[in-house]
Amino acid sequence: MHKTASSSFQQTCAANIARLQQERLHYPIFSCPSAKPSRLKISNHSVPLRSLYEQNPAEYHINKRWKIKDIENVNRQYQMQWDQSLDSDSSLIISGEGISLLPVAALERLMSAITSKGFAIQAMALVRSPLDYAHSIAQQLIRGGQYLEVVGFGDLRRPTTMPRLTIPDGCREISKLLTVFGGTIRFAPFYEACQHPMGPVAYLLEEFCGCQSTRNYTFKQTQESKSNLWVRYQNQLNARWPRFDRKKRLNPDYIQLPDNYISSGKFRLTRSEILLLQSQIDSSNHNMSGLLGDQFVMAQPDFSEELTSNDLINLMTSLAKTNR
Repeated sequence: MHKTASSSFQQTCAANIARLQQERLHYPIFSCPSAKPSRLKISNHSVPLRSLYEQNPAEYHINKRWKIKDIENVNRQYQMQWDQSLDSDSSLIISGEGISLLPVAALERLMSAITSKGFAIQAMALVRSPLDYAHSIAQQLIRGGQYLEVVGFGDLRRPTTMPRLTIPDGCREISKLLTVFGGTIRFAPFYEACQHPMGPVAYLLEEFCGCQSTRNYTFKQTQESKSNLWVRYQNQLNARWPRFDRKKRLNPDYIQLPDNYISSGKFRLTRSEILLLQSQIDSSNHNMSGLLGDQFVMAQPDFSEELTSNDLINLMTSLAKTNR
């Protein structure tokens, strides 16, 4: 599922292809030369598989962001690469946090393509608790160019209740996966994977992929998280210049802060922001417990402090220095 070290897992697999092959495991790498800029080492399998199996791949947000014009040609290239992977005589590792977003019919077509080549499917999903997921997905949506009214900016803009449900919790996708895979899919709490001495990536390699020892593997840590002030300031920019306009077209005026802009501790929602989402989180906890059990709603009880006037002054000073 989303926000469960998936990027780190994918990049670690890509960096250890030779070691995985020694254990008769194949991790496919895709390419898309037509993207702008070209993407020649795609380790997140969500990208090719969603483009191939979505009903309307032209609306897939990655195809939009990569400014792909000829979807049919790109999908022909993806299909050739996918067919080549399915011709492997090794077991395949397929990883993509976006795969669960495919409709049921698309997931069933994907499963059929795999099983038709003689593979047996062993599905596994790491799942974050609704509260932890709310913290993480709020940052992800803002980083992706959306504006969230529930994320405030100190006294300059107080958080407000969102008019529509924007913070997802994953329960719909979990229900879908249970419908498609039935009792054969294995779910594990993300916090359990984090208890592994070498982290969630090693947990997946050993528990899911069956790797005997990962001590000699090269681990990749993707630092995608942004600081508290970065996320909150970017959110305000998104309010004026979102990544996509109301017609879901890429906005040429979109502004994104530099990755190294202002360090201020990790982003978490504040207590007041969580209170605005509390009824949704309570409902999500109830649904998650019903789907998977109470162990899947355990969460870290930490929050961000409210921004002070001094924080905002420091931010403006930093901005002025950046633009000198």
